[in-house]
Parts: sequence; C-alpha cells; structure tokens
Amino acid sequence: MGHQRIGTLPRSVPWRSIVQDLSTPVLSDKAVEELAQQTLSLVRSRFRRIEADSGVRTAFAFLVALSISGKGGDVAQAITRSLGVALPADRSALAIVRAARDLVSARADSLEYGEIAKSAVGDAIAAWHTRERTQPDLFVSSQESSALWSRASTGAGFCELSRLFFARFTERYLNYFLERAASDQTRSIAERDRLMSRLHSHIDRISQHAFETARITQSFAAGWFNRHANVPGLTDADVHGFLAIAFGKLRDELLRESQVP
Repeated sequence: MGHQRIGTLPRSVPWRSIVQDLSTPVLSDKAVEELAQQTLSLVRSRFRRIEADSGVRTAFAFLVALSISGKGGDVAQAITRSLGVALPADRSALAIVRAARDLVSARADSLEYGEIAKSAVGDAIAAWHTRERTQPDLFVSSQESSALWSRASTGAGFCELSRLFFARFTERYLNYFLERAASDQTRSIAERDRLMSRLHSHIDRISQHAFETARITQSFAAGWFNRHANVPGLTDADVHGFLAIAFGKLRDELLRESQVP
C-alpha cells in the first residue's frame, strides 16, 4: 500500500505558533502549550476510529467514484455501482456537492462525523472545481463539467482531490477541538469569546496548516488509485482500508508535531 515516509513536512506556520497568536494575551504560556497539546490529542484520538464511520467512508467513496467516472466506460460505471454511489447526470459543482451531502446524510453513523464529512467533501469538490477552471463559476454546462472532472481521473488528479478532502477534514477537526479545548482553558465567558473571535480571524492560517499536514497522505494515494481504478469489484472494504492508512498517517504526523519542541 506504500507505507512511505516523506520526512518532516515543511509548514508556513507551526501549530504552536498559531495557538500562541490566538491566545496572547488571553492565556498564559503554560495554558497556550496545554491548549495546543489538548487539541492535537483530541484530534489524534478520534482519528483512531474515524475510518469506521459509514458517513466518512461514504464521503470518500463518493470522491473515488467521481474521479473514476471521469474515465468513462463500463468499468467506471461498474465501480460506481459497487461502491453504492449515485452520481448525478448534471456534473456542475452544485449538483455534485448536493448529491454527496445527501448520500452522506443518509448513511452517517454519527451526526458529528457526518457533518464534518459532508463539509469536507463539499469543500474538496468546490475547491477542485474552482481551481480547475480559468474563470471560477459553479454554473457551467454539463459537458464542460464532465471534461473538468476527467482531469481527476488520473493518479495525480485523485491525489490532489483526496488531499483537499483530508485537508478540509483536518481543518474542521482542528477548529472543532480547539474551540472545545478553549472552553476548558479560559476562565470566563468574556475570555472565551475573545479567544473565539481570534480563532475565527485565523481560519486561513489553520486551513493552510491542515493543507500542509495533509501532504502526508500523498505518498500512497496516487498508487492506490492507479491500482484500483480499473477493478470493477472495488468495494467499501477497499475504501475503508485506504482511509485506515490515510488517517493513520495523519495521526502519526500530529503525534510527531506534538513532540517537536
């Protein structure tokens, strides 16, 4: 499956630095350290079992089917059926996002995981669509949208699309657990409100941090896709296996980060 280590990941902003900027002068240095560690610990603990959630697997299976559908042909249709994913005939970004969200809602085991999975898959689809168009526009012809999604049907294309998904997923979890940890660290409602206000103003920095962290999943995503994209019997179990490794790599990277002085 390609358990390849790519070394220390370069980042524009370390996690501790982000938390420090969010907290000063609301929290003490010790509280800042505890907040950063607690947030990473909460995310890591959830990543140990998150691939077992049906909503998360469904969201990623939808992206797999969407990428493979760009190849066209009977095999692509067979894979889509085997994954239990119904792709809309209308390939505009809005129609695809709506179909993905509806499918995840119908299958999610956990409301929490389901909401984050729906947001992550929607964000990934919209970001890919915008990036692949010269003039960003969610309202385009079906033929033009189909051609756009064909560029996601290669190993390299899937690699980028999956990275967008894991980045958005990680970003939303970092924000979710940072807010939860902040509630434990702040001493008053006013102090917490100031910290939350800063958090919302630093969303872009947290997003960039998550995107850099998600690079860890690229070491095997393209190879996995190339091996499975022409196998009509691709199943939910195959997707589950991929996610177990992907979230495991993310968890290990977050653990490595928490140990960096």
